[in-house]
Amino acid sequence: MNHDQGLAGQLRQSSEDFAALLARYSALERRHESLAATHAQLVQATQALAGDAAPARQQAAHTLLEATWHDELTGLPNMALLSHKAEQQIALAWQGGARVALLAIELDGVLPLAQTQGAGVLAAVLQTSANRLLQVIRGCDQLARSGPCTFTALMLGPKNDADLAPIAQRMLGALTQTLPQAQDRLVPAAHIGCAFFPSDGTDVPTLLEHAAVALSVARQEGGNSCRSYSLSMPDRLSPPAAA
Repeated sequence: MNHDQGLAGQLRQSSEDFAALLARYSALERRHESLAATHAQLVQATQALAGDAAPARQQAAHTLLEATWHDELTGLPNMALLSHKAEQQIALAWQGGARVALLAIELDGVLPLAQTQGAGVLAAVLQTSANRLLQVIRGCDQLARSGPCTFTALMLGPKNDADLAPIAQRMLGALTQTLPQAQDRLVPAAHIGCAFFPSDGTDVPTLLEHAAVALSVARQEGGNSCRSYSLSMPDRLSPPAAA
């Protein structure tokens, strides 16, 4: 009798877990449809702005669309576009498509350049770093600028650390080369935090949060390193200490 009750309890829990996964998948589909509709409205608006074939109107429409989805400094997609693409890939992964990993990437030690050598030097450094990352990521992956000195990468295929390691090492190697724009030929440090779908999260906000937690751990350990999220890490970043 106890065995039957235990089995019934396990089946009930499995059913509840499956229902929860279906609910998350449905929420992702609705979010994807909402973003797709918003994008379609924006495209329609820019086409209306273009109006006739006047080159000035066409350029204005193109500039508006680019500004909505891309970072002005580096030309990379912004986080709105990357999140949209990540949600699409997660929806495909639920249906048996390629696995998804999100990487939080930090370029360390360059922000003071704005004060010591000018904002123009820092801008050139960030553009160079973005281009170096683009040269080493795979064609199926996406890179976005997510902060003053941070990037986020959407990787397709990696399931674990063994799959990720060669890609992460190429990224770290690219980011830690000498920066010729800096007067003292600065060699920056770099850190990467990774979260895998579905083991580290089943939605984009959770994966981004866990990748940021792993990045924080990599930063604390020092050196040029990549860390993947694990259950031994906190669920989310701790708030900054009061001054």
